[in-house]
Formats: sequence, C-alpha cells, structure tokens
Amino acid sequence: MYDYIVTDLGNAAVFSPFADRVFAFPLQQMHIPHARCLLVSGNEDTKTVAKELGMGVLQWEGELKEADLLPHLAWLDPVVTAAHQLFLFDMGNVVVKNITMLGKIARAWKLDRNEFLTDYLHYEFPLMEGEFSSSQYWAHVHQVFGVKVEGDPFYDCFNPIFNEEIVSLVKALRKAGKRVVCASNTIDPHWRILADMGALSLFDTVYASHEMHLTKPSQAFFQYILEKEGVKAEDAYFIDDNEENISRARSMGISSLLYADRSGRSAELRIAEAFAGIL
Repeated sequence: MYDYIVTDLGNAAVFSPFADRVFAFPLQQMHIPHARCLLVSGNEDTKTVAKELGMGVLQWEGELKEADLLPHLAWLDPVVTAAHQLFLFDMGNVVVKNITMLGKIARAWKLDRNEFLTDYLHYEFPLMEGEFSSSQYWAHVHQVFGVKVEGDPFYDCFNPIFNEEIVSLVKALRKAGKRVVCASNTIDPHWRILADMGALSLFDTVYASHEMHLTKPSQAFFQYILEKEGVKAEDAYFIDDNEENISRARSMGISSLLYADRSGRSAELRIAEAFAGIL
C-alpha cells in the first residue's frame, strides 16, 4: 500500500477525492519517499523509470475507477456507517499488543537470530494454517540447529497484553447491536493463551487461521468468514495492522482500516475519526 499517488495523466477526475496526495511525475517533492508512492500511468517508459525508483505501479487502462485505487491507499480510512453490520478485528497488534516473541526465543535458546528468523519464515504459514504443529517445528529446529528445545517456546515466550482502546471499541460495537468477530492469523499455542486471558470471549465468535486452514491475505480467508456470517462484503468492516491484508479485503469490497500510524495521524486518531458517526 502507498501514501501518495504520482501520475503523468494530469488532473484526471478519478484523482479529485485525493487531490492533496496526488503529485505529477517526475516527482519534484524530494521529501516524499519513493517507496511510499504509487505511479498511475499507461506509459511503458514512465512505468520502467518508476519501478527503478522503487515506486509501485498501477496500469492506466484508459478508464480507472476510484474503487481500483482503494486497495492501494494506506492513508484512506472508510467511515463506518449504519450499513456496516459485521466488524472483523485482527488480534495481534490490534486487540492485543506485546506479541513479539521470535527475538526472545532466539536469546533464550542461544540461536543465531537472523538464521532462526529466516528459518521460521519458511514455516510461518504452514504453522498458521495448522498444517505443521509447534512440536514438529521444534523437532525441525533440533535437527537443523542442533538445539534440543524443551517445552514450547511459542507458548512460553508469548506474553500479550490488551490494547484497551480496541477492547473498548469492540465492547461498544457489541453493545450497539453490531456483530463483532475476530479474524486472526495465529497458531495453536497463542490461541490457547488468548483464550485463557479472555481475549476470545470479547467477540460474538472467532475465526482462527489454524482452525480454518486458511490465512490472510488470501481471498478464501475472507470469503469463508463472509459465507459463515451470511453477510455481503459491502456490509462488513475490517480492522488490521497489515497492509497486504487490508489491500486484499478492499479489493473484495470490504471497507477496511489500516490500524497503523501513517502520515502524521496515529492509529488511535484514525479509529476515532472512522467510528465517530456511530458511537
């Protein structure tokens, strides 16, 4: 996702809602990082230059709608309306924080941090999809790193705490009669801790990747929940801290808010402004 649009198309009408964040290409504003810019163009030479600069590129096909831009815009926060009946909340870094654990594990078991992180990333999605158990992973670590791990570090080193702002929002939405669910990429040891601390009982129901055997940002993950809930995409609202997850949900027509500090606006302020009309 991106914080700015750059284009060689002039003042095309599709850009008018975002005028304060649209700049001409080539970019003259040197303070704007290229990696946070999305080029919209139909010119092959322009696109090549933009890619070399590290910009994202969206093809102009002669007609572009606002909906085509939305999955790419990190700063945009859809306003919650009465039409939104289902609210999906990510868990980690949204409902709970202090979820970092891999560095703790590397230190506790004297593993080379970079080697361990690289190895873990190969197994992250199989773990989250329930296709690979934590015990299998630690057996693998023993084989690869020569370290015999006792217990389950995924459980022992995971110490989440509540993000009270979001907890209050979840409770307020349910009190207002809205359906509120958790939609989380997670693993079984973490899910057990979250259950014990009362995080799961905050919601009407919960959807966990390791039980669904599906993960964000796949379309299937979101479609599964919409079908289970009997709700159309346009009637749902999703909150997550991951740009890829937000982009995917928006591409499906789900109003989605990126819970992160962006462009001088805190995550807390963005939430407050988006939900001001109904709470």
